[in-house]
Amino acid sequence: MNILGFNPSHHGSSCLLQDGELKYFIQEERIGNREKYAAYPFRSFIDILQNYKIDYITWGTPSSSFSVSSRNNFPYWQQLAYSYHPKTKFFDFSNSHHLCHAAHSFYNSGFKECLGIVIDGVGSKIIDAKELTRETETIFHCSYPKKFKILYQNQTKIYSEVNLSRVYETITMHLGWTRDEAGKTMGLAPYGKQNPTFPNFFHENKGNPNVFCFDIIKYPIQETFINEEKNPQLKLKKSPKKWHYDKSKITDLEKDLAWRVQNDTQQIVGDGIEKAIQETGLKQVCCAGGYFLNCVTNYYLIQRFPDIEFYFEPIANDAGTAIGAAKLVWHDLTKDVTIRPFKSLYLGKQYSKEELLEGIKKYT
Repeated sequence: MNILGFNPSHHGSSCLLQDGELKYFIQEERIGNREKYAAYPFRSFIDILQNYKIDYITWGTPSSSFSVSSRNNFPYWQQLAYSYHPKTKFFDFSNSHHLCHAAHSFYNSGFKECLGIVIDGVGSKIIDAKELTRETETIFHCSYPKKFKILYQNQTKIYSEVNLSRVYETITMHLGWTRDEAGKTMGLAPYGKQNPTFPNFFHENKGNPNVFCFDIIKYPIQETFINEEKNPQLKLKKSPKKWHYDKSKITDLEKDLAWRVQNDTQQIVGDGIEKAIQETGLKQVCCAGGYFLNCVTNYYLIQRFPDIEFYFEPIANDAGTAIGAAKLVWHDLTKDVTIRPFKSLYLGKQYSKEELLEGIKKYT
């Protein structure tokens, strides 16, 4: 059985699951126009269709901007698939984004049963919500063949509340980077310290509404900002571009902002995990969602919980949901309980020795 999983959203990706084994995976940015975080993985999608007989196609994405299910977008993917394999069947996990993250990390972890922690910017829309609400932090109890029980979920009102990851992204953008460059904030954090003039960034595990604000008229896609009128002590004295390329111009303010958001978010994450461990008694934890690309937090968790075995999914961002969706289809259809721990990140196109040597010649 061949299953094609793909993520049409940012960090677009495609994978091939063959009888439960992950045989191929690649992000579109590696083979398309080389644009970082590229969406719409048409090249990798078509490549798999051309080279393998596909039985099932599936996906999982939370974004209406990249919806596969909508009347406007679905026919593109469907027609492509049917042009190669007319009998292909489709499975839609677009309303199960956090489930795809959790499945990806759980099935890769090698654990038989564990806690699954998912933290990202926004997940799927909560269908029963009276206003636009999305999953943002979720804790699952994961077990085979396909059991994912939600133990806790933080649901965020997308135009009026700021979740944990969005707080980190907002500080990152305040420091002059894009929301996808949160790793730079993480890298700056060790140079900062506790600043007693800063307000609390969080209130009840959501962004403090007196610190973080919205401008949905100017930025309708849930952009958030620091309210500098209420918090003038957080206003930067100069453009970040001044010190992005000249470290001598950076001030303690920038360093302390990075330190504070790193410190506060990792403590909140740790507190949530501690509570889940106490309630379930589980000693194994797998983690996914873009926040867990934060290796400083991951190290903090290992130090804080020395008796807990962690698995941090290396493809923790939305690219990994392609694998998660494919795994969900496989285990749902087959009820397979085979444990297949993730062994290698080298899952892209394979090259012969001759091709490699020819490529090397171009740079010698």
